[in-house]
Amino acid sequence: MQLSVHLFEEQAIQAALEPLTQHRKVAELWVGTTTLESKWPTCILTAEKADIQVLSAVLPLPTTFELLDQLPQDSSYVYEGQVLAKRGDGTHRIEQHLPFLQHPEDLLGYQAEFLRSEIKGNNPAPGNNTFICSEDIYIHPSAQVQGSILDASKGPIYIEEDVNIQIGTLIQGPAALLQGATTNIGAKIRPNTTIGPGCKVGGEINHCIFFPYSNKAHEGYLGNSIVGSFSNLGALTNGSNLRNDIQPVSLYDYSLKAPRNTGMKSLGQIIGDFVTTGVGTNLNTGTVIGSHCNLSSIGFPPRYIPSFSFGEYPSLKQFDFEKAYASACAWIEMKNQKIPENLRQSMEEIWKADTSFRN
Repeated sequence: MQLSVHLFEEQAIQAALEPLTQHRKVAELWVGTTTLESKWPTCILTAEKADIQVLSAVLPLPTTFELLDQLPQDSSYVYEGQVLAKRGDGTHRIEQHLPFLQHPEDLLGYQAEFLRSEIKGNNPAPGNNTFICSEDIYIHPSAQVQGSILDASKGPIYIEEDVNIQIGTLIQGPAALLQGATTNIGAKIRPNTTIGPGCKVGGEINHCIFFPYSNKAHEGYLGNSIVGSFSNLGALTNGSNLRNDIQPVSLYDYSLKAPRNTGMKSLGQIIGDFVTTGVGTNLNTGTVIGSHCNLSSIGFPPRYIPSFSFGEYPSLKQFDFEKAYASACAWIEMKNQKIPENLRQSMEEIWKADTSFRN
């Protein structure tokens, strides 16, 4: 598709995708090897200069590109009342479904498709590693891979610039480790996993998306989960991703302000930005944790933990705002990133929105 695209945000969609969108636009969500907006061939900031306007939650898949190319002038694609794309004034409405994000867990549903389509192997020499189906493995020349096993027999593997794969790491594709990511000794990266830029991971990780600059550096299991940026899961933090009765998992929905049946049997945790867990924290199936939380627990805490929660369950209390702000700045600086000018303002908005839940 050669069209220039302007991505427009919609508040209702953004609310439905919280807590992942508390500190970012929908277009900035990660799936596969990049953010959503990075997958579009040409993004234009102003709608007037773009050929077509597209809802930021629409997934840029080959079928999407084909349908957008066919959209007539002054027409729009609408699905169940939601405008998904429009050309010109968009007055002529056409009922047409385009794949788009409606809930946070939808990102996990499209992980495999994006990873398989975006990764092209460069057949690297194994050196002191074991590579299975090396033709489907890509390793950047600056990456360091030592004494590890990479198995691309069921999906491609992508090792980006300055990634450090430490000895004993096991990786099953499809999987991607993005710029500057690090695995600890003996890490187990299972299929459909993205480890974002600057993340450090260890233990066992299965079908997860880590947004940039987060850590799960030590032993512990995490499956079918999404972790926001600048979060740190302490040693032996474990997340359940399957109910004992094998029933579909319910997940707290910010737009409904209530749990929602996802229909999915395997679903772990949706974790916001700037979340830290203490050593040995256990998280139940379908747990949602808002941004700026500092928590620990030997037992299972609630399945919904509002933003700015602090302490050891069951004695969770409100996280002091100034301490939370200082903690966020410290994590950003530790990852050698620049503190955003709007960080305090963004935190204040989250604070106000979740006040009633903390109380």
